[in-house]
Amino acid sequence: MLRGGIYIGWVGFLNLGDEAMYELCRRRFRNAHWSRLQEITYAPNPGKFIRERTGDFRQVLDVLSEELRTHRRMFGIYTKLMHRMAFYLGREIALLGGGTLINRNTELLETYRSVRKRTGAQIPTFGSGVINPEFWLTREEGWSDCRREWVDALAELPAVGVRGPISKILLDDAGARNVVISGDPAVAFHEPYAGKSPMKGADRPLRIGINTGDCSGKMWGNPESVEECLLALVRWLRQSRHQIEVFPVWQKDVQACEDLARRSELDRSVVHPVYYTAESFLRGVENLDLMVCLKLHAGVLAAAANVPFVSLEYQPKCRDFAASIGWEEFVVRTDRVTSKGLIDLVAAMIEQLETRRAALCRHMCSIMQDFGRYCEQIETFWPA
Repeated sequence: MLRGGIYIGWVGFLNLGDEAMYELCRRRFRNAHWSRLQEITYAPNPGKFIRERTGDFRQVLDVLSEELRTHRRMFGIYTKLMHRMAFYLGREIALLGGGTLINRNTELLETYRSVRKRTGAQIPTFGSGVINPEFWLTREEGWSDCRREWVDALAELPAVGVRGPISKILLDDAGARNVVISGDPAVAFHEPYAGKSPMKGADRPLRIGINTGDCSGKMWGNPESVEECLLALVRWLRQSRHQIEVFPVWQKDVQACEDLARRSELDRSVVHPVYYTAESFLRGVENLDLMVCLKLHAGVLAAAANVPFVSLEYQPKCRDFAASIGWEEFVVRTDRVTSKGLIDLVAAMIEQLETRRAALCRHMCSIMQDFGRYCEQIETFWPA
C-alpha cells in the first residue's frame, strides 16, 4: 500500500539545489507519495480570497483560468486527501530534507517534533547540514544555538546522516553519539558520470564556468569585495584566452551574473538561463574544464559531473561539503579572498587539471556509495 511522505525542507522557491534534493528524495523512496510539508498544512480560504478581491473581477477570472489550465489547486486538494487517508491508516512517514536545517531555528525544531508526533514514526535526516553558531550568531537577530535540543530530538535515530565532517563535529560537540557523514544528497547525481574517463588535457583555451549570485546578506564578508575578485579573475582568464560561461542557480542570482558579465565586457549570451532541474544544469556544465562557484550546489553538481571546482565559501556549508570529499585545498572564505589569491588558486587548479579531475571522480564515487548505503538504512527506520 502506498505511503504518504512528508518532506520537511526549504523547497518550492525554484532554488536549484533545494529542488534537486527534493527530487532525489522522490526518486529514491518511490514507495511513498511525497509532498512538501506546506502542501499538506496550508488551508485555502476561498471566501477570504474573494472578499479581498471584491471589485477586481478580472483577477478572479485570471485565477480561475489558471486553475483550468494547470489543475494546481485540484492537485493540492488530492494531496491533502491522500495524506489524510494515509494518516488515518497509519501510513505516513517523513524526512528532514537535505538543506542546512539542523539548528536553523526553534520554529523548525518544533515543526520536526510536531511531524514526528503526527506520523508516529522516526524522521530520518537526508544528508542535512548543521547551522554553525560562529557564522549565524551575527547574521540573524534573535537567533539562538539549540543544538542540544536537536540532539535530543534526533537521539532515537540509529544514525543521523549529515552533509559533511563539520556538521558531524557540531552535533558531536553538543552530545550526539549517532551522527554519520552520509554526504550531500546531490552526490547521487554522480552515478552516470562515475564510469567516464577523465577528460584529457589539450593545448586549447579552457571552458571555465563562473557562478555568483545573491546571498541576501548572509555571507562571510561583503558581496562587493567578492564581485571585485571575480571581476579580476574573469579579466585574467580573458587575457589567457579562456572561454567563460556564467551560471546562476536561482532567479535571484541572475542580476549578479549579468552584472559580472557586463562589468567584465562579456557578451550577455555567456550568461546561462536558470536551470530548474539538476539534469539540465549537469548538461550545461558537464563539458566545462573548471568551475568557480559561490553557491553550494553549483559546486556539488559540478563535482557530480567530474568538473573540478574552486569554492568561494560564502557560508560554512561550502567547506562542509568540500571536506566530505577531501577538497578543502580549493576552498577560500569570502571574507579572506583577494583578487590575487583567487587567481593563484585557479591557476594552480589549471596546472593540475587532469589529475584533479581523476581524483575528484574517485572521491565522488566514494561519497556517493556512502550516501547510497545510508539511504538503504533510512528505509529501515520507517514502519513496513
